[in-house]
Amino acid sequence: MKRVVLLLLLSMGAVSAVFGVQETQGQAASPPPPLLAPLSAGEALALPEVDPALPSPAAFLGAPLGSRFTRYPDLRAYLAALDAASNRVATWDYGATWLDRPLTLVAVSSAANLARLDEVRRDRALLADPSRLAPAERQALAERLPAVVWLAYGVHGDESSSPEAAMATAYLLAAARGPLADALERVVVLIDPVSNPDGRERYVAAYEERRGALPDADAAAAEHHQPWPGGRGNHYLFDLNRDWAWATQPETRARLVAVQEWQPQVYVDLHEMSPSETYFFPPSADPVNPLIDPRVVRWLETFGRGNAAAFDRLGWIYFNAESFDLFYPGYADSYLSFRGAVGMTYEMAGGGRAGLALEREDGSVLTLADRVARHLVASLATVETAAAEAPRLVADFAAARVAAAERPAALYLWADEGGEATALADTLRLHGIEVRRLAAAETLPVRRIGGAGEAAARAFPAGTWAVTAAQPLGGLARALLDADSPLGDEWVAHQRRRVEQDLDAAFYDVTAWSLPLAYNVPTWRAEAAAAGAVATVAAARGPSLAGVAPPPAEAAVGWLLPPAGLATYRVAARLQREGVRFRVALDGAVVGGRSYPRGTLFVPRLGNPAAAALLAGLAAGEGQPVDAAATSASSGGISLGSPRMADVGRVRAGVIGGAGVRSTSFGSLWHLLDRQVEARPTRLDAATLGEIDLAGLEVLVMPDGGGWDSALDDEAAAALEAWLRGGGVLVAVGGAIDWLRARELATVVEWQPDDPADDPEAPGGGPPPPPGPGSAGGERPAFDLARQPLDVPGAVVATSLAPGHPLAAGLAAPPPVLFTGSRPLLPTGEPRVDVLTVAVDEPVLAGFTWPESRPRLAGALLVASETVGRGRLVLFSQEPAFRGFWRGTFPLLLNAAVYGPALLAADPGP
Repeated sequence: MKRVVLLLLLSMGAVSAVFGVQETQGQAASPPPPLLAPLSAGEALALPEVDPALPSPAAFLGAPLGSRFTRYPDLRAYLAALDAASNRVATWDYGATWLDRPLTLVAVSSAANLARLDEVRRDRALLADPSRLAPAERQALAERLPAVVWLAYGVHGDESSSPEAAMATAYLLAAARGPLADALERVVVLIDPVSNPDGRERYVAAYEERRGALPDADAAAAEHHQPWPGGRGNHYLFDLNRDWAWATQPETRARLVAVQEWQPQVYVDLHEMSPSETYFFPPSADPVNPLIDPRVVRWLETFGRGNAAAFDRLGWIYFNAESFDLFYPGYADSYLSFRGAVGMTYEMAGGGRAGLALEREDGSVLTLADRVARHLVASLATVETAAAEAPRLVADFAAARVAAAERPAALYLWADEGGEATALADTLRLHGIEVRRLAAAETLPVRRIGGAGEAAARAFPAGTWAVTAAQPLGGLARALLDADSPLGDEWVAHQRRRVEQDLDAAFYDVTAWSLPLAYNVPTWRAEAAAAGAVATVAAARGPSLAGVAPPPAEAAVGWLLPPAGLATYRVAARLQREGVRFRVALDGAVVGGRSYPRGTLFVPRLGNPAAAALLAGLAAGEGQPVDAAATSASSGGISLGSPRMADVGRVRAGVIGGAGVRSTSFGSLWHLLDRQVEARPTRLDAATLGEIDLAGLEVLVMPDGGGWDSALDDEAAAALEAWLRGGGVLVAVGGAIDWLRARELATVVEWQPDDPADDPEAPGGGPPPPPGPGSAGGERPAFDLARQPLDVPGAVVATSLAPGHPLAAGLAAPPPVLFTGSRPLLPTGEPRVDVLTVAVDEPVLAGFTWPESRPRLAGALLVASETVGRGRLVLFSQEPAFRGFWRGTFPLLLNAAVYGPALLAADPGP
């Protein structure tokens, strides 16, 4: 097939470069406005012949792409105009952001394909489960259907060049004549022009406010330094490229629905990286998750060759296979690869510092136009490659789905108990994974996810949740449910050699993420031989599997609400807003013949005249069970009037942000309290704490961050300390604990490596050796890993919970914790301080840890509670709301933030 030719036109005497459309016969002599602003290296590109009747972005916007940033409304307006002018373009909205900005998709294909676009989309359902088709039918499907190529731009709002490239790509695909137009007969290109509109608009607004009349390429200029929190994340500062598997954000959830509608064969996520880099496209680096079908991995070579050919013709340099792995399912490229698509990340030099023009360390100037040009060329080369290989792409996609369904049928089982069990089922269904229930009671040999030892027989009642891996998305199901994804011995050995050379190991993200561990839902796995004959029934469909609780009955004493996951905290927050007082059980009780665990809410009838009607509505809306209590007496455990029933009134919380605070930590905590629990916290700026009255707040949350020293000046620090000592509850995460320790408000201490010089018998210990041969500075001492602060790259640890501690209310079992970092906190040995610690025996449940680091993890302190004056510190060494999906630790945080001082001041019990 003819290839789309993108030739570099170089001229020694060129003064400027124009990346524009060609003039066609019969047009006016004056050339049309260039598509792209001049490139910094004096390059010019020959583009395909285009239809002059279609509006170019430059003509519509009044300036070449790359000369300024395009605001999102203007970008959408241009795409709408292109849609109106072309029979190759269709646009529609597929969702909205937190700030109600629409998420837009643009389909570009041949006029014939566009005319039957609904039919093409409906036919994609056949690809979702091709195992139901005969091989001949699958082959015919592959030959008939166009391949779908999804090009996603701007998922990180401050990686600003790709949305500009999206407009150029849409225009050239719509307007091109010749080979590029012919290619559209075999592909439907879906362009997601701005995957994160809220973040992009925040970035562009901040950049424009900080620049002068002309772009300043000096790296020291303010325009190259974003004000906090930057534009990378969405409104709640989530990194949307780490949210695919967890789908905590509306942008991700809408995208998942669209992906399931279109079942793309190729998905490209276009990013930016450090301004000192060049350009990256696959093949990807190791590790590649072994659950990704080998066909997908082989296609990376094909697309890499296509991109390389286009870049080589232009003289542009690039790299691949050295970075950006295909392992963690939260990334777009990995996630789509688990679905059988060819998922790829493209990275251009630039990032949040690049602006419109930036002088790099080597003296070269990187412009927005340079970045747009490279993303445009990569986009067109990808479309070209996909079009040339469309039948094989569709066939391999279907074959990967069939292979997943035909793998040995591991079965995953968990009890239908509590809100988190239902939330786990809901999350899997959102991905299109089939979730079922046992049709009858079964006894099966199973292993617990995250457990050790041999399989053992366990009885499961009818109605138990069940997911078989023998389905088209079986690989994705395994990736999300199993405890571990192996990294490969050779790759790990290579990382050990790097550490022994005092280099950073190349762990790009966390190494464990199992949803059963994250949700703290006990889950078991039965292997194929045992699971094959198990009868299951389809689970009820709908937006949620949560049932509707019956309305509460009239009560003589009040109403009891047993823990039901996040629903219980949402109910508590609503009760507080409505002025309804309630109590929280810190021990179990048996009332009216039913057992109620710690964390149960008790709403007294007296003093709460509006409670009955309010609870009726909440029970229906949240699925929160509500039982009437006819007596305060308990036949076991505490009574309803016990001091171990903490009396909770209105609790108002604030979350502190600002420069020096890690934005993703702030965002996950703010999102949890504001959206998931609806406690409506006050967002505070650290710089203003010394100027405002904190007396109206009972709880303050300090997210992780290494800059609290600079975030809080002396006046703000003094105000925060006075508020704490006066009776407030201060929740501190990660780096905030360091600030508290420095001010002697927190007493917990970190593990510190020994000094080898103190132990002459240790490897490398004692005084430095005398100079040796071949080394002017002496031989290097032996590198003792046992003494190094080795990083734990996101492994899951088992935990022990202080019995009876108020912060443990609502937890049926100690939650697994995702641990990152190199210096764990040391336990104090005080049961009222050490709330949650790492288990001493077999501390690591999942993920990678260096063997030398495991002894220091055993018994490490994860959550602590200290008294400061009349106030309380609640300290989390690890993120309690990691990326919004590590739900098992939510109760420890919410017990402090929603129930407040009354809970922590309750009778400590025996």
